[in-house]
Amino acid sequence: MTTVPWDTAFDEVLRTSLPLLKQGEELLPGTPLSEYGLDSMGMMQLIARLETSHGVSFPPGTMPSSAFANPGVLWGMVQAAQQAGEWQSDGGTRRRPARGRRQNGLAGWSEHGSQGTTAGASWQL
Repeated sequence: MTTVPWDTAFDEVLRTSLPLLKQGEELLPGTPLSEYGLDSMGMMQLIARLETSHGVSFPPGTMPSSAFANPGVLWGMVQAAQQAGEWQSDGGTRRRPARGRRQNGLAGWSEHGSQGTTAGASWQL
């Protein structure tokens, strides 16, 4: 079996959102989620489950549909949200650990990659 880059909780949450994925079937970073039954309602439920399981926040409108192309891209979004929750801008180019709560999720995330950016994010201290 191929080693996947995500944690067990992500794997479990994702599998519960894929009704056409057979039990024990391998889930790879490039697996097309739509082919395993993930639809728009499933995307919304998956977001809620990931927010709970991984302690992240994806405010409405911050998750483009392309984020659900495959597990690799979605895992990148979760990691970016986790990182964004740990760091904040001090108004300049330096960054420091966050002491407050993130206001607007993954501002500046690009649909062209899964790494994301937190440029232009607003914070509540």
